[in-house]
Amino acid sequence: MSELKKPITELHNEITEWKSDIGLVRDEISAFQKELKEIVNKNNNKEAMKGVEHFQNQFIRQLEVSDELMHDLHIADHKLAEKAQLSVDSNLILKEDDAQLRDKVETYNKLFRELENDYHQFLEKWM
Repeated sequence: MSELKKPITELHNEITEWKSDIGLVRDEISAFQKELKEIVNKNNNKEAMKGVEHFQNQFIRQLEVSDELMHDLHIADHKLAEKAQLSVDSNLILKEDDAQLRDKVETYNKLFRELENDYHQFLEKWM
């Protein structure tokens, strides 16, 4: 089975969108971390503190994964740019879609949505 090929410009646009999405996730996590500080200030409950610690750890890990994925995206984008320089019209250059990178992005988004949902349930209880 052959890989799906797309124009380099289309792949570049997807990578740019993914990078932007990671930036939004990082911004959300920053806001979540501020909310956790508010919970700490409002609650002296052991269960609340246990949840705060859990989510602090989850957010730290999510940021680490964000950094790793962003690095992979920069490398992939750099390779596309190198390939595009070889041609006058980068719309004409087809490149195999990186299914592994696409899977990483989809998994990253899925796991963040699950974390976000769990966190919002926690917030409803303690905010």
